[in-house]
Amino acid sequence: MASQPDVLQSCLQAAAAAARPALEKCMEDAVAGLQVAETQSMKAVERDEIGTAWRELLKNKSSWSAQYPANLLVHFKTHAAAAAQAARSPEASQEQLTAAAAASSSAFASLTQASFSLVDDKDVSQAIESSRLLQQVLPAVDHVLAELNKLISTVQGLPNVRAELNPLRPEVFAQTLREMIEAANTAPANASLWLKYMAEPLGRELTRLYERLVNQLELANVQGASYRVLPTPASVGRARGRGGNGSSGSGTGSGGVEGGGAIAGSGEEAGAKPAPEYADLSNYEIRDELFQDFLFHGGSNAHHGLTPSYYETVEEELAALQSAPDSGSAPLAESRPGYLSDYEDMPAVDRPQRLVDERSQLSPKVWGSYAKPRERAIVRTQLKKEARQVGQVLGLEVVRKLVNQVAQDPRLLVPVREAIVALEPSLLRLAMVDPRFFSDEGHAGRRVMERVAQRSFKYNDEFSPEFLAFFEPVTRAFNELNGLTIEDAQPFAMALATLEYGWDEQDQLESENRNNVLQALRFAEERQTQADQIAFELSTRADLDKVPGLVLDFLFGPWALAMAHARLADTRNQVDPMGFGSVVPDLLWSVKREVTLKRPAKLIEMIPSLLGKLHEGLALLGQDPRESEPFFEGLMKLHRPVLKLRRLKSQRDAEESGLTSLDSGSMPLEAEELPATPEQRRAKAAAHPWLARDDLDAAGFEDTLPTAPGELMPLEEEHEKPAAVQAVKAARAALAAAEEIDSSHAELLAEQQACAVPALAQGDAERLLMSLRSGHWVDLYSRRRWLRAQLIWASTKGTLFMFVSHGGQPHSMTKRSCERLIRERLLRPVDNQGVVAQALDAVASEVASQTTPAAQAEPETA
Repeated sequence: MASQPDVLQSCLQAAAAAARPALEKCMEDAVAGLQVAETQSMKAVERDEIGTAWRELLKNKSSWSAQYPANLLVHFKTHAAAAAQAARSPEASQEQLTAAAAASSSAFASLTQASFSLVDDKDVSQAIESSRLLQQVLPAVDHVLAELNKLISTVQGLPNVRAELNPLRPEVFAQTLREMIEAANTAPANASLWLKYMAEPLGRELTRLYERLVNQLELANVQGASYRVLPTPASVGRARGRGGNGSSGSGTGSGGVEGGGAIAGSGEEAGAKPAPEYADLSNYEIRDELFQDFLFHGGSNAHHGLTPSYYETVEEELAALQSAPDSGSAPLAESRPGYLSDYEDMPAVDRPQRLVDERSQLSPKVWGSYAKPRERAIVRTQLKKEARQVGQVLGLEVVRKLVNQVAQDPRLLVPVREAIVALEPSLLRLAMVDPRFFSDEGHAGRRVMERVAQRSFKYNDEFSPEFLAFFEPVTRAFNELNGLTIEDAQPFAMALATLEYGWDEQDQLESENRNNVLQALRFAEERQTQADQIAFELSTRADLDKVPGLVLDFLFGPWALAMAHARLADTRNQVDPMGFGSVVPDLLWSVKREVTLKRPAKLIEMIPSLLGKLHEGLALLGQDPRESEPFFEGLMKLHRPVLKLRRLKSQRDAEESGLTSLDSGSMPLEAEELPATPEQRRAKAAAHPWLARDDLDAAGFEDTLPTAPGELMPLEEEHEKPAAVQAVKAARAALAAAEEIDSSHAELLAEQQACAVPALAQGDAERLLMSLRSGHWVDLYSRRRWLRAQLIWASTKGTLFMFVSHGGQPHSMTKRSCERLIRERLLRPVDNQGVVAQALDAVASEVASQTTPAAQAEPETA
């Protein structure tokens, strides 16, 4: 096959572009995991080690995320060149190709396979850690990687699948990451912890990347290469799966399969002679160990033929179906007029489950003739009549049971479950040519079901316009599949690629606003981390003696944030960006009455520039000026003695008269002027990253957090400053509201309490929140409506959370608010684990439970 360099280059570029956000997500998850481990550790030394590791990892985030895509492209080109050399030399022997692959393989592989006796301890340690990283990543990507290997081998111009020549294989990503870690010259303990905690998120992100690349290649009409079957004893006589059509579609490999995957499209099997054994499946309910062997192990009898009595039984069954009237129940809207209206009026999360299974009558307007259960049963029975091998019959039975299980999955909306039932005819036809397609997670037939189910988790209301817009293309795709002749998995791959294309378009429209908000939140978190460190450094200054608490609160809070913001925004690597650090000693000096009264001229000269610089810093943060009014009012009181002194001097026209009449002891100290307490002199890390009002609104904080300066205004002065009082009241109300439930939540809570809906215990709510990870779905009650929202970001300390509902609408809240909503059942996590995988587990459990000693007898063979 001719090489397709443009397609390959497009894939490499897409992979490199996706690597940056993927690495950022991996590092964020690793930091979060390390922080949890730090809090759970019982040893002080271990806690210090873990704390150092996550802080160092956080420092590398910006530089690594920018560097990773460029480094990957270098590796991609190196490995692609080696594959191109192999493709240009088809006459080369297997040994030569293997040598070329070995030469292009990563140092990762060579190091982990080398003899450790010839390298030092550091190399041995790195090799072990790298090996562990790859061992954790590979199982996560294995199912989709097999499909990607086939497609990439095709565009590389290789005659068969050569997984070791795929430039996008996990080893390349792992090697590039390890090289960056080594270049950081960090302590070995840090590197070890980084690799340990980045392994799981790296596997998850690579899975998402590979799925996108597979869809991209399928949309480009790339046909996957086949795996080369080697003539070894392990592969001889193991005809598994596709009956008369030949090759197996299972995702499990054997020692006789080159490329590390399943046999796919190999000609050796297709030309095999029919086996002499025949199985009598007439009057036989398929649930005994023959079925278990097929379901779990591929079936040693799958290639056996079928006896005439089997066909006689199926013929009778088909005749009975064709003559019998429809027995399926009518659609709900027809059987119970008015019920759907009442059903629609119920809260989406509290609607009772509606039964859907293989025998359900569906809507003829949506699904045509296959809406009738009898029509679907006729297709199934006709295919059983056309079967020539036991494996085909068993495959048809697995599809029937699988469809029935998915149709009863309570996590899916009713129309989605009905769609899976409606798709059964096409899935049955696929089982005739690929009886065990269900066992391969990367198979297009299985992925269609799984991806539609997973995508439907975005919605919790089958009557919402958003869901209807999602569901219309699904019904169109499924009806088209049911109208096709199925000879292989290609129609399913094309249908899924078309659906994914539409979904990607929608996601891209939503992602711009979401990414802007996420960027602001991540910047705020990084700014707060630096501000906490700056505050700690300020708290160790030697000139804090007799400084009022009001000033230290300002320094450790808003001003530390302003300094951190200036440092992060600095592009010239300055020591003191914008000169905010130089303001600190001036501010501290200006509030010490005993020194300013002795040098009033200096203070009076300093005040305009001091206030100008302070206002400049707060403006850089985007702080509402009203929020800082309490501080500046207090600062004016601290400067008042010197200002009074200046006025008095002017009146008397005598410089020496003021110093004796206005010494510091003659004036009582007000609250703002009292020296800071020992507690105030200790800088504390902020509970939450500080956000400006615009950022709070953009992030969806319906009840926003207060800013630190907003809490400084004494209540007794409210009557003097209306604007400042308004800001203080708003901030305090926000603080109370942010930790409680908003009015819409309270309304539903009252309804739930009236219906005796039990609340969760505090410990259970905390555990549920801790179990949430980025990508998990929840049902969230907001503005008198239940929304389906996805967690897309959590601060590294786990104190702020951001969810996104349909249309990219953000919903952010504090940890305490989240726990309260979970406790009161106003935020409900949704289980979105693999739908098809759970259905297959249920099928297996059902088969195992139905197996009895009497049913375990082998069908007769002749």
